[in-house]
Amino acid sequence: MLAATVEQHAPHMLESVRPEEVITEPYTHYSRQNAVPADVYRQLEAEFPSLETILNGRAEPGSNIAVRLTVKQVLGDRRISPLWREFFEYHTSQEYWSHVTRLFGNQLRSEFPDLEAKVGRRFEDWRVKPRGFAGEADIRLDCQFVMNTPVRQVTSVKTPHVDLCDKIFSALFYFRDPRDNVSGGDFDIYRWRREPRFIKHRSMDRDVELVKTLKYASNSYACFVNSAKAIHGVSPRGITDIPRRYINFIAELPFKAFEPKQLNKLQQIWYSKEVGAAVQDDKY
Repeated sequence: MLAATVEQHAPHMLESVRPEEVITEPYTHYSRQNAVPADVYRQLEAEFPSLETILNGRAEPGSNIAVRLTVKQVLGDRRISPLWREFFEYHTSQEYWSHVTRLFGNQLRSEFPDLEAKVGRRFEDWRVKPRGFAGEADIRLDCQFVMNTPVRQVTSVKTPHVDLCDKIFSALFYFRDPRDNVSGGDFDIYRWRREPRFIKHRSMDRDVELVKTLKYASNSYACFVNSAKAIHGVSPRGITDIPRRYINFIAELPFKAFEPKQLNKLQQIWYSKEVGAAVQDDKY
């Protein structure tokens, strides 16, 4: 196991959360401001990699585009601080998964009643591996440094959507730059106005309504069970040279957990303008 060479230890994001703090409407989620102690956050923020480190020699891909470093890249990169590498190691571990299932096991069973039988084990007993590493696993966990690149035109990096269908749990931990004073970049939670229907993984604006906004704020955290219900997006961000910074947490299956029902052919023709925009925006 990696050991941090600093006095500070990496925080465990779900360890102190109680099941009664989990919210189930419009879908299962949890959020918290001041997610970790201020002194720990300050060190993590000071050691957050630069955009150049995350790009790792690649050209910047354009305005308001997500770029990332995965757990496989981070754990082998000595440019990343020991504290951050400890953080990434823990949040792709069996111990971390045990807290996910402690808090969300019942909601996972409700949302995916056949999943444990398909795997052959209870959620709590699933074998865990970091994403990208060898070895048998029932669930693979990723922890990623993510930046949304500087914004040249007011846009949303992600309009209302659900995450890819092999992912059953996702989380975000925000590291807003203190110099960042533009509006937007918030995490928006939506409710379906009708039975879910999709353009790939996107919804049409007419089909959903905004019910909650979790501000893009320093030291704030949000997580949710991903499913066809879990429509969320990012509010449009203003023009700025400062990237939007966060940690992305993923729990991924080796198969699809659900299948988003797509618009039928007639609907695709009727809503062709919205379909075209959604397909163009379908970036992961």
